[in-house]
Amino acid sequence: MSLIERIEQASTGLAVTAITGVASGGVWLVRRIFTNQKQIEMLQKSLEDRDRQRDDDREALADVRIDVREIRDEMRAIRFRP
Repeated sequence: MSLIERIEQASTGLAVTAITGVASGGVWLVRRIFTNQKQIEMLQKSLEDRDRQRDDDREALADVRIDVREIRDEMRAIRFRP
């Protein structure tokens, strides 16, 4: 085998390796982008659910405060009855 034949074989192997590397990198990049997009969507949904729950909790707390005021007023009325 001459030096030129060895160089040709080596260059073919390097070209195949380079093409395979670029293709693998492209596949990895696409998977990474889609995975991040799914994670972003999941986080947004989680935040929306948390905001909805927080609003529900605020409404429930307002109801409890109203009930506590009513009970307090009733207790005062009972306490100051002759």
